[in-house]
Parts: sequence; C-alpha cells; structure tokens
Amino acid sequence: MKNESISLEKTTKEEKRLVQYELLRVIAMFGVLMNHVFNYGLHIYDDFTLDVSYVGGFTLWSILELMKLAALPSVNCYILITGYFLVNSTHWRLKGILKVWSITWFYSVSIYLLAVAIGLCHFQWEEMFRHATPLYSNSYWFVTSYIALMFLAPLLSWGLQRLSQRQYLLVLILGFFICFQFFLGKYVMDNQQIVLFVYLFMIGGYIKRFHADSRRRPAFYAILSVLILMLMYCITVAKNYYFNRHDFYIYAMAYHGLVLPFSVTIFLFFKQLNIQGRNFQKSIYAIASLCFSVYIIHTQSVVDEILWKYAAKMFENCLLFMIPLLSVLLCITVYLICCAIDYFRVRIVRVLTEHLSTFDNI
Repeated sequence: MKNESISLEKTTKEEKRLVQYELLRVIAMFGVLMNHVFNYGLHIYDDFTLDVSYVGGFTLWSILELMKLAALPSVNCYILITGYFLVNSTHWRLKGILKVWSITWFYSVSIYLLAVAIGLCHFQWEEMFRHATPLYSNSYWFVTSYIALMFLAPLLSWGLQRLSQRQYLLVLILGFFICFQFFLGKYVMDNQQIVLFVYLFMIGGYIKRFHADSRRRPAFYAILSVLILMLMYCITVAKNYYFNRHDFYIYAMAYHGLVLPFSVTIFLFFKQLNIQGRNFQKSIYAIASLCFSVYIIHTQSVVDEILWKYAAKMFENCLLFMIPLLSVLLCITVYLICCAIDYFRVRIVRVLTEHLSTFDNI
C-alpha cells in the first residue's frame, strides 16, 4: 500500500511537471492561428495600413502590432519542446512520426474528397495526388520540416549527449552566429526552416540537460519576455516612422530574429510554471492532444481558401476598432471547431478499433 502511495505521488508530480508544456502547445497553436489571421485575413503584407495621426488610430495599431508580435514565437516554441523532451533519446520515434504523418494525410485527403462530394471543387487527379502526398508536395511546410527533424533527432541527441556543458554552449554560440538574423542569419537563413529547427532543438536540449534545476521564478522570464516584446514593438514604430509618418503597417519579424530569444524566454517561463488543479490539468491534456489537428485542418488548401476569403470580407465590413476582438473570436471559433472535428475522429477510430478487436477475439 505504501509503495502504491509513493507511485501515485510520483505520477502526480510528473503530471504537474509536464502539464505546463502541454499548455504551451495549446497556446502556441492559438498563436499560429493568430498569425494566419493577420497574414491571410487582414492581409498585412499587402496594403493594410492604419492612420496613426490621431490617438485612437495609433492605439489600435499598437494593439494589433503587439498581438502580431506576441504570436510570432509559436512555431519556435513547438520545436523547443521537442528538443527538450528528445535530447536524451537516441531512438527513432517511429510511432510519433507515423502519427504526425497519418493525421496530416487523413485530413489532407478526406477534406479534399469531401469538398469534391459537396461540389466545392471539381475532382482532378493532379490535385488528388498533391493531397495524397502532403510531404512530397510540401503542402504543410511545418510538417515536412518537423518530420525531417524527427528523423534527425536521434543523431542530434547522440552527438549532443557527448558534449560537456562548455562544449555544448560553444556549439550554441556558433549556431547563434549562423542562425541569428542580425549576424550571418540574414545571409544564410532564408527559407532554411530545418536549419533553424535543428538549432531550436539544440537550445531545448541544452535547457533540459543544464538548466533543468533552475530556481528562477516565472516572473523573471515574464518580465524578460515583455522587455523583448517592447523592444520589437519599438523597432516596428521606428521602421514605420522612417518610411511613413501617418500610415503605419503591421510588421512581423523573422523567426530567427528577435523572435528567437523571445521564444526561449517564453519557453523558460512555462517551464517554471507550477500548474495546480486536477480538472484544469485534465482539460489542458485533452485540448493538447487535439490541437495539432487545428493546424492541419485550417491550413488544408480547400479550407484555407474558403476561411480566409470569409475572414477578409468580415474584416472589410467591420468597424476598425472591432478588428482586435474579431481576430480573437475568429481564432477561438476555428480552434474549437477543429478540435471538435478531431475529437470525433479519435472517437470513431477508437470505436472501430474496439469492434475490430472484439471481432478478432471471436
């Protein structure tokens, strides 16, 4: 009985330790959605500007700019989590790779066939091939780069485990000069996601190996994150003011620019969190298990085209000061719908598996 009590206590501690990373996954996926709302709904890279010659206009621009900047670390945080948990493993996670690929393939193909069936598009063998080979066609750039990283992970871990802390730190410093935008990054990192993913993997691994017992409070990393965010904000103000004093654009920054240290401080903030509440933990785990589907479903080409056409019209017809609120509501709606879809997919697969298992035992 005593051993069972100790075992239960260890499990509870382990869950408390892990739940903060699951919460980070959930929030990061929301950030991915927010990025896409700005990119494809508001069309911030086209002609979207705001008149900042009056206080209300500058305030609205500031809110939207901060929302965009705060969402940028989302992809980086996903890779930091991967490096943190896989740096001590030298085995290929084939089950994990297969899971990522199978979910991607399922939604890529099924949504296309459903769209054909209800008349949203005409069937074309070329399109069918593209949807049936999402990695080959690179329909989902993140999935392609992530699976490549998963194959490289055991080799990276094998090499990193043989480094002392000083050697590891020197590798990170060298990688920083290669990847960081303000050094060599601006020359060598264009469209090199896998290189950045490898570097983020190494940072996550370093934190796991040499920073695991840090006793700094979450507030320290929260303040550091806010300072970096404000620096990024000031840069966008200066950039806008330099080019045009009255009509401001919403600027983004490269994942390997200031977003890189921003991502690390956010990761460290979540790492130090101690999340209490059994029901809250269960809710986080439940949503986290479904949130990867949010990315796959809403970026599937058929959904992508319909969703952002609707979003663009919604933003065109709304009052300017409503844009931040509508952006958040749109993200929440899409997030919940995608999670609900994947929830039913999981339930159906589970029921079918149970029936097949029963049939095999007859």
